[in-house]
Amino acid sequence: MMRSLRARLFLVAAITLAVALGVVGLMSRRVAQMEFRRFERVERAVHVEGLARELTLRIAATDSSQYDRVLEELGRAEKRELMLVDPTGRMLGASTADLRAARVTPGPMGRIEIDRVVTRNGRETHVRALLQGGPRAVLRRRDGSEIGTLVILPAAESEPHSARPFGVSFDMRLTVAALAAGLVALALSWWLSRRILRPVDALTLAARRLGAGDLSSRVPVASSDEIGELSRAFNTMAEDLARQETLRRNLMGDVAHELRTPLTNLRGQIEAVEDGLLAPTPETLRSLREEVLLLTRLVEDLQTVAVAEAGRLSLERAPVALRDLVDGALDSVRAVAADRGLTIASAIPDLPMVDVDPTRIGQVLRNLLGNAITATSKGGRIEISAHVERDFVHVFVTDTGRGMAPEHVAQVFERFYRVDPSRARATGGAGLGLAIVKAIVEAHGGAVTVTSELGQGTSFRFTLPVARPA
Repeated sequence: MMRSLRARLFLVAAITLAVALGVVGLMSRRVAQMEFRRFERVERAVHVEGLARELTLRIAATDSSQYDRVLEELGRAEKRELMLVDPTGRMLGASTADLRAARVTPGPMGRIEIDRVVTRNGRETHVRALLQGGPRAVLRRRDGSEIGTLVILPAAESEPHSARPFGVSFDMRLTVAALAAGLVALALSWWLSRRILRPVDALTLAARRLGAGDLSSRVPVASSDEIGELSRAFNTMAEDLARQETLRRNLMGDVAHELRTPLTNLRGQIEAVEDGLLAPTPETLRSLREEVLLLTRLVEDLQTVAVAEAGRLSLERAPVALRDLVDGALDSVRAVAADRGLTIASAIPDLPMVDVDPTRIGQVLRNLLGNAITATSKGGRIEISAHVERDFVHVFVTDTGRGMAPEHVAQVFERFYRVDPSRARATGGAGLGLAIVKAIVEAHGGAVTVTSELGQGTSFRFTLPVARPA
């Protein structure tokens, strides 16, 4: 396909070049011919004027009976036939005998018709010629009176136009120059097409490797033009695919890990009861119920994320006071925070109502508060604050916990992502809480971001739309 594209580019360049050279050549040939003819007319007029002056001097020194002799001498020197006619068209003299015997008939607009018999190689030929314009000059005496008009005829043996050899020579030189320019231009076009399409060839090979499963396939970016932008876009796409593939593999492992632990506990306790090693006491049944609830919560969280990412998350939106939602979320975690020695507070001013699903946003606040409690050591502080900006309310959940490294900040909203690679229960849940937060907030038309610094704490910010007046 690349060769076909290269051939098309080369063909377009060749056609464009041929048309351009053809137009330039025709225009140049036409202009050159016009200029040459103009030059030839000027040169001939100057020559005729000079010849007329010489003829005037020689005629002035002799009588009219010697006109033929003088004209014959000049005609032999010029290799042209000359004749002198008076203003009425009567011939006064000529350079050749057959021209002197010819019948000359003047016409309008300086036209002269010559009817004569020409003898060549012993054969007589009747020739009729019509002169319209042509090289001629008026001869005058010293007193200004007109002697006659000198008319120059081309000799029979030199009938071809002088412009013809010039035209042939010019055409040959023009053709050679056009061919040389065309060959150079075609060579440059072929070289440029190869140079331009080389990155495209590299993109094709990289795309084939990517399609074959090599997610490390990249192309070098050597320019900032459109092909360079295409190369950058390809590399970004390849990086995204590699990242998504890594996330997919991690997701499979994380799901298996999160399901394996409660299922293993359930199986072990049930087998212990069956073998009589563990009595089915209320405590045992409560433990089994907790493992089932853990599995149920995990499945529900996965379903929430999947439905939200598919854009099918159902929301029962209504105008709600943000302070009521925050107070409800704080009441649900206040006891846990107190047991861990944490200070938890809110700084919510009077704000407009927000248009949200109270249950879903309550889940968002509880998930963020739960993460903050897990990440904050004893004696730390957790605070919820908010302010309105245009059509959105900005909510902040800030803690003074251990914070996160920059490489974790960019991935905390991924499914099953955990800052603690050991995935210990004591340091967090399944890694779906923040993915659910992001999905619910975006379903409301808002956005969620996080800023964090190791040892300084973390701050989550999410936006909610302000309820419009009914």
